[in-house]
Amino acid sequence: MEPKDFISKRGASLKPSAIREIFKYSGDPSFISFAGGYPDPDVFPVEELKEVSVEALDKYAKKALQYSATEGVPELRQYLVKFMEEEENVKGLGEENIIITTASQQSLFLVGLVLIDPGDVVMVEAPTYLGALSAFDPFEPDYVSVPTDDDGIIPEKLEEMVIDLKKKGKKVKFLYVIPTFQNPAGYTLSLERRKRIVEIAEEQDFLIVEDDPYTYLVYEGERPPCVKSFDNSDHVIYLSTFSKTFVPGFRLGWIVAHKDIIRRIAISKQAADLCTGAYMQYITYLYMQKGHFMKHIEAMRDIYKVKHAAMLEALDKYMSDIPGVYWSKPKGGFFVWLVLPETVDCDQLFDKAIEHKVVYVRGSAFFADGQGKNTARLNFSQPKVEDIDKGIKILADVIKETMGVK
Repeated sequence: MEPKDFISKRGASLKPSAIREIFKYSGDPSFISFAGGYPDPDVFPVEELKEVSVEALDKYAKKALQYSATEGVPELRQYLVKFMEEEENVKGLGEENIIITTASQQSLFLVGLVLIDPGDVVMVEAPTYLGALSAFDPFEPDYVSVPTDDDGIIPEKLEEMVIDLKKKGKKVKFLYVIPTFQNPAGYTLSLERRKRIVEIAEEQDFLIVEDDPYTYLVYEGERPPCVKSFDNSDHVIYLSTFSKTFVPGFRLGWIVAHKDIIRRIAISKQAADLCTGAYMQYITYLYMQKGHFMKHIEAMRDIYKVKHAAMLEALDKYMSDIPGVYWSKPKGGFFVWLVLPETVDCDQLFDKAIEHKVVYVRGSAFFADGQGKNTARLNFSQPKVEDIDKGIKILADVIKETMGVK
C-alpha cells in the first residue's frame, strides 16, 4: 500500500507552515528564538483564571460542559456586540453578526471556504501573514500582491490594480489586510488610508477581510480605529482573536460580518467541528464581564513595551553600521521586519544563524508571489530581554560575515 496513491490533489498541494516547521528550534532552550508569534507565558493571568474557571462551573456547568450552538454561546456573543461598539466603535451589530471560532486560523480557513472559488482574485499585502496564505491556498485563489510602505498598504496602488484587473475581465473577491501592527512587518495603516480603502471597496464592490489580532498591544501613541468602524455597507469582514491578548491555549476568536455571511460560515463550521468549546467561552465571558480583560491588556503592555524597546535598541546598536540593512519601527504588536540587501538570501542565512543557535522566520514565507528572499521576521514578545540583545548581536555578526563587512 502506497499512502500517496490515496491522497487527494488538494491534500497533496498543502504546504507546511514555515513557523510550525521550526518549532523544534523554538522549543529548544539552547536556542534564542525570534521565530514564533507567541505571547510571553509569564503574562498569562493564572490566578484570575483559577477564579473564573470555578465560577464558570458553578454558574454554567450544564451548558459549559455540553455541546453549544455553532455560532457560540449567547453570553459571549452578546458581550462582544457591546465590546465592539464600546471599544471599536462598530455600531448596529446583533448576535446574528458574530460567530465564535476556534481562534483566528479557523476564521481564516472558514472565510476562504465560504468566499473563494478557484481562480478568484484575492488581494494581499506584500508582505502578508503566512497563516492566511496557508488557509486560503486550498481554495486555489489567484493572489495579487499590493505594495506597502511604512504606513501600510498603498491605496493608490490598490485602486489602480483593481481597475486594471477589471479591464482584464477579473473581479476582486476580497482584500485581506492586517491594518494594525501588521504581521509580519509591524506596519500600521494610517487613518486616512483606512478610510480610503473602504471607499475603494465600496466603489469597486469587493470585500475587505480585516484581521485584527494585535490592536490592543500598543506601546507608543494611540491605537487607530479598526477599518470596520468606517464600514457602512457591510463590505468589511472583521476577524479577531484572544490568542495574543488573553491566552492562546483557549483557541478562541470571532468574526463580525453581514448576517448572511455569518450564516454561511456557521454552516461550514458545522462540518469542521460542530462548535467551539463552550467551557472556554464561558470562562472568557466571565473574565471580560468582571473587567479583567482590559486590566490584563495594560499588564501585557508594560511587559512587551520593555521587550519592544530592547529589540529596537539592539538592532540600532548592532546593525546600524551594516550597509543596506534597515528594519521597521512598529509602535505595537509582536514583530520587527528586517530587510537586507537583495544580494543576501535570508533562506541561506537561516542555516548559518541556526549554527549559532539563533532562529527567525524567513521573510519569503510571507509573500504570495515569491518575493522577500532578503527579508526576515523577528519576534520580540517571547524571548527574554537579555536574550534579545544577545541574539541580535549574534545575528548581526552572521550577517556581517555573510556580507564580508568588518
